[in-house]
Formats: sequence, structure tokens, C-alpha cells
Amino acid sequence: MMKKFLCYLSVITLLATGCNLSSKGPDVSHIDVNVEPQLFFIDLFEMNEDELPEAIDAISKTYGSYLDAYSQQIIKIGSPSNPEYPNFIKSFLDYEDNRDVYEACKKQFGDTDKLSSDLTKAFRHYKYYFPNATIPEVYFHTSYFNQSIAMDSAWISVSIEKYLGADCQFYEWLSIPFYLRRKMVPEKIVPDIMKAMALGNFSLQMKNEDVLSRMIAQGKLNYFVKQMMPAIQDTLLFDYSKKQMKWCYKHEGDIWASMVEQKHLYNTERMVIQKYVGDSPFTYYFGQDSPGKAAVFIAYRIIDAYMKNHPETNLNDLLNNTDAHEILRESRYRP
Repeated sequence: MMKKFLCYLSVITLLATGCNLSSKGPDVSHIDVNVEPQLFFIDLFEMNEDELPEAIDAISKTYGSYLDAYSQQIIKIGSPSNPEYPNFIKSFLDYEDNRDVYEACKKQFGDTDKLSSDLTKAFRHYKYYFPNATIPEVYFHTSYFNQSIAMDSAWISVSIEKYLGADCQFYEWLSIPFYLRRKMVPEKIVPDIMKAMALGNFSLQMKNEDVLSRMIAQGKLNYFVKQMMPAIQDTLLFDYSKKQMKWCYKHEGDIWASMVEQKHLYNTERMVIQKYVGDSPFTYYFGQDSPGKAAVFIAYRIIDAYMKNHPETNLNDLLNNTDAHEILRESRYRP
């Protein structure tokens, strides 16, 4: 059964294309990790419905307890041991909208060579930083937009219909705002998997519940992903356009000064926190030209400064540090 269930970032030159937070990262080529995502969604939708009980038994032998978790926790049709399960799964597979989503996903993700290469590199970095960690199996599933990522100790599974591209017609029909659709691209699959690894294996609870602590918690996730994927473009890391990314670099000092002057860093009001770190088309306190969650960009910069000032601190130490006030103080951050 699932143990965890998740629904689910140097010097910068403004003229550089994409404003990438470039980093070579450590050499991980020698680490014996290879990750090939398993296309569970194809195996499921291409079961022989004329011999469904036998097909369910075969897929259960292949995927083990994952099929049970998928059925009960993700698409919520009950246990495969239920005598009525063949009827329930047939209804799910034959539902026209589910079939349309499946066909789009099969077309987009039938070839996983690029994803396999990117996942392998990311998990080699994960193994570099956490040598005793177990590398999970990676599955691709569809859930008709119910979940993003689910995981337990042995596997991590991705709802790939959430990554069909910002212009996907399904997202138009679902009225998903474009600033959220920016995250719904194939390139976000690996960063989101690594973010889920951080959420599933480390406690990101902070000592305090204030603006600074919440932004540092999210900044840690971005910093973690950056260590797993050193070459990731900063626009992809923060889910910003190039214009929005340049705005953040240009106004970094102004953002920080505003937060300090308004005495918001240690503010504990829920709405104030949400306006700084919640998903939105822009950050309320910085005007409509700003991107959403601009405070999380600042948090990343604080964490980056902290780690550079404390080379003895490893990634595990950072993730387990619950004191955002200490991280800020010891970072000596000066934008």
C-alpha cells in the first residue's frame, strides 16, 4: 500500500538568453543508476477487454501492489480483488473522455528515450547526494486530471495528462489559467518528480509559520531540484517566461526592500503569506508586471547565498534545517 500520497530551484547576466542559473554540478557519470519509465497507462488501456479477468491478473502480476494503489487512491474505483472490479475498470477505460486523453498521452509519450535520459541524470545526482537512497520505479499513468504525482517507498507515478503542453485543448476546456498551464509541459515531468522526491523523503516543515518561513520552504524545493538538474533553465525552474525572469533579476533589490520596509518577512497572517507564495498571475505586493510567487525567487537567492557562505553544509543539512530566520541571518544576503 502507498505510504505517501502527493498531489501535486552565481552571477547572473541580464543580457544572457534565458538568464540561466548555470551550473555544471558534480560528475555523476560513474554512478550506476538507469531509469526507464514504465508506460502503465498503455498497458492498462490496451488490455484485452474480451478476456478482462485474465488481463487484469496479468497486469497485476507485472505491477504488483501499484495496481491496487492506482485503482483505490488515484482513480478511486476500488480494489482489484473486488468481484465487480472488471466492470468498474471497463467503465473507466471505455469512457470516451478517458479514451481521448489516453490517445493524446500515447501520442505524446509513447517514446520515452529523452525522458529516460533526463530521469537517469537526475536520479544519478540524487544518488550522489544520498548514496544510501533507494531509487524508485517510475510509472506513467492517467487519472483524468485527478492527481499529479503519487508515490510510495518503491515507486513514483506521474499523471502524464498534466504535461501535454500549455496550449493543450483539454486545458482550455477545463478553463485552467495560462499562468498555471505554463507548468503543464513535458519538460516539467522530471523537475516535478524530483520535487516529489524531496517532499516524500524529507520534512520541509519550518520552525515558524510566517512569510519568510513559507518562502524559504518553497525555495528549498527549487534549490533541491537545481542540485538534481544542474543544467535546468531558470525559466523552467521557476515557471516563468524569459520576460518575467528578467523582471525578477532587474528588481531583486526592490523586491527585498519592499518586503523589509513593509515588515512582512515575519508576518504570520495567512492572506499575506498567500499573496507572496501562492500560485497567482502576479505577486500582489509587487504589481501586475511581476510574476507570481516572486518571493520564492528571493528565497532561492537567500538559500544559494547561505550555501555558498557555508560550504560545510550539505544538501541533507539544508533540507533538515527548520529555522528560516537562521538561514536568512547566516546567508548574509545582500541583493
